Order: sequence, then structure tokens, then C-alpha cells
Amino acid sequence: MDDRSAKRRQREELQAASKRNDFSAIVRKHVRERDQERCVLCGKPGREVHHIISRSQGGLGTADNGICLDASCHHLAHRSKRVASRLIEYRKRVLLPLYGLKSEQYIWLDALTDGRCRCGGEIIDGECAAGCGLKIGMEREEKNG
Repeated sequence: MDDRSAKRRQREELQAASKRNDFSAIVRKHVRERDQERCVLCGKPGREVHHIISRSQGGLGTADNGICLDASCHHLAHRSKRVASRLIEYRKRVLLPLYGLKSEQYIWLDALTDGRCRCGGEIIDGECAAGCGLKIGMEREEKNG
């Protein structure tokens, strides 16, 4: 019985930790608008926001780590290493340049409550001075012509 309760406790702790890396409503909205509610793999309508780097592997709920997928591609993304590799390449080739990021950086769209990074570092010129990789995202203004 002790072994079961320890495993259950470990599973619950992992679930709680992974919830911290969920996409916020702001990030979900941004990703859906950016991807025009289209699956980045097949082009069909898709509103499911997927973590490119999974939460269990330390992936954050940030815009550079989120993409829109339709239901069938989302299913494949969780079960096919080939599809997962394609998505990581998409992040490197498309999303990082879009946000002007290096591979170790991430974009943060949500407001920071006290002007400090999630790691506790000071924010200077839109980046974390502690070097954790945070870059503050600014909403791009769309020009209507």
C-alpha cells in the first residue's frame, strides 16, 4: 500500500507542476490568431493549441512553444516521434525567427505582476537580466490599409 500511495503522490505532484506550464487565455488567443486557426501540419481548420516541447520535458505555455493543430494531427503529435520532430523543426525554422528568439529564449505575453521575471531576475530592456531566456513579447500592431 505504501508503494501505491507514493506513486499516487508523485503523479499528483507531476500533474500540479505541469499545470503551471499551461497556456494562458492570452497565449491561446495569440496562437490561434497567429496560426489563423489552421493546423500547421495539414492546413485544415484547427483550434487545439499544442505544446511543441511537452510540459513533461519542461516546455512552457509560451507563444513560441504553441501551435494550432486539428484533432487528428494533435493525436498524432502525441504518438508519433516523426511528427514531434517535425514540430520542433517548425519551431526552429518559423516561430523563433518570427519572435526574434534564439533557441534558449522564450517569449512571454502575459503581464508580469511586479516587473520581475518568473525566475526572479530583473527585467531590463525587455529581457531577463538573470539570463534565463525570457523575452517580453509586445503585441504587433496590425496596419489596416
